[in-house]
Amino acid sequence: MSSTEIVQQFKQLNRSSPQFPDQLTSLLYKKEYRECIPNLKDEEVVWLIEYLDDVCLSVLLVFLSCFPHRTQILDTLQADPSIPAFRRCLRELRRICGAREQLPKSYMLESSLLISGERPVASGGSGDVYEGSLNGSKVCVKRLRIYAGERIPVAKETLHREAVMWKRLTHPNIVPLLGVTLEPLQLISVWMSGGELREYITHHPGTDRLRLVFGVASGLTYLHFRNIIHGDLKGPNVLVDDTGSPRITDFGLAIVAQIQDSIRSFQGDSGHTARWTAPEILGGNGRHSKEADVFSFAMTMVEVFTGQVPFHPNSPHAAMLAILNKKRPQRPNHPQITVELWTLMESCWDHDPHHRPEISTVLKTLGDS
Repeated sequence: MSSTEIVQQFKQLNRSSPQFPDQLTSLLYKKEYRECIPNLKDEEVVWLIEYLDDVCLSVLLVFLSCFPHRTQILDTLQADPSIPAFRRCLRELRRICGAREQLPKSYMLESSLLISGERPVASGGSGDVYEGSLNGSKVCVKRLRIYAGERIPVAKETLHREAVMWKRLTHPNIVPLLGVTLEPLQLISVWMSGGELREYITHHPGTDRLRLVFGVASGLTYLHFRNIIHGDLKGPNVLVDDTGSPRITDFGLAIVAQIQDSIRSFQGDSGHTARWTAPEILGGNGRHSKEADVFSFAMTMVEVFTGQVPFHPNSPHAAMLAILNKKRPQRPNHPQITVELWTLMESCWDHDPHHRPEISTVLKTLGDS
């Protein structure tokens, strides 16, 4: 079957039909479809990218009314018949955009409309962050740092894949991605006026810490439901919006940062990530996983209740050794940490990843608190 015939099959699908999700999923799993993808003409690639992106966007509208219901979110989403089709559709969109280093038109922002400061307000292993303005609105500009090396094509492919993933996430505890510029390569997101998590707590010491923890757990539950691993969950990667709600950012970029010889990694800088990192990763025996995210979430809880990094005031190296030697932070002296909550934290940072609870279970426990 030719690539033209495959594209024609997509065009013949009736998107208003109740059978559309199943028909789309079936087509995306077809052997003929998989075999023809490498042979798609440039114009066919562009059409398919726009088609898959439009389907993903339409399915996202279903989610918007679900989020205010706290722990009912997952039940509502799991009951929606469009979810399997959405997952497959987004997976294909990420794969094609990565392989061809292209993005849907809806992702692209004109550099001429973007104004950013001359000096970064923050810097990290994967790039520099600038305060910017887009059409009169304040935005966050993350300029990604790519280094010379033979793995640049792999880095660019991964960055395209992660941008696709981020743009199609919609949740009140996730920082929205507005779009991308290619020259230079920048990710543009909504500006979070409350700053990083610890910064917000410093300026609002009386804030409800349990509410912040629940918000982070809710955002992470959403990511894991979408089969997305954050890879670098910690206070600096949780920003607070103007309503005081925490929003997770930079998911996927930590994984991108591990592509050697192309992007300098936070992971290689023990002054940053080690305090939050699961022992199986620090020991070199494990990969980023949902279980590792849950470990990092427990360490982020320590940040929320103490206003300090985990293992403060010890050095990052000492913190790393402590984690590897099965030592954990002491119980914070905070009135909201009950015996039940402390037990939950201990289970989340269990040395054995298989003994850690799923984040959806953590969210439910927090919701019942």
